[in-house]
Amino acid sequence: MIYSLTGTIHQHIADTTVIDVHGIGYWVHRTPAAKNAWPLHSTQTITVHYHVREDAHTLYGFESSEERRAFTMLLSVSGIGPKVALGIIANIRIADLVHAIQTGNIMLITQVPGIGKKTAERMIIDLKEKCLEIAPPSTSNTPSPPASPSTDTQPDTDDIVMALRQLGYQKDEIKRVFMAHAPKLAQMDTIEDQIKILLKYL
Repeated sequence: MIYSLTGTIHQHIADTTVIDVHGIGYWVHRTPAAKNAWPLHSTQTITVHYHVREDAHTLYGFESSEERRAFTMLLSVSGIGPKVALGIIANIRIADLVHAIQTGNIMLITQVPGIGKKTAERMIIDLKEKCLEIAPPSTSNTPSPPASPSTDTQPDTDDIVMALRQLGYQKDEIKRVFMAHAPKLAQMDTIEDQIKILLKYL
């Protein structure tokens, strides 16, 4: 099992980085933020996950061991593969992810490409206890009450996005505000209240 690689950042190609370790180039998949943290020609120690399948052996690299633990945890959820798990880490801060799982914030989780409502519900059920081992959840001034992942109590994300799109807002704008104000949105009980919060920042 490979835990980390120490070497020189040789090249960035799309969503991957090549790190030269004693003359051997290792191709590592990473988040966009990691590219900025690993300048070309700098010496870095990269925490990695070595993923093995029948048809491929792939390295995934992270800025911290916390990110790596979150990635491994996400892989334990049925329906989440390495590409989607990396996308979650790229789009949601680890503390916000823990908070979203703890409070049942399906709305935030489903903003990540490749994550639908059913997968988000499965994440919440499977990871509610495990996620606290990774990082404490982000907090706000008012504690959020525990939430159930039941579709009866969760706002319909599609309805919220559709309502805001009809008001002329673009999906990227809506996603940006979702991500920035996730803890506050998690405290709202109704779609109307969440839309009001979103409109303040759009």
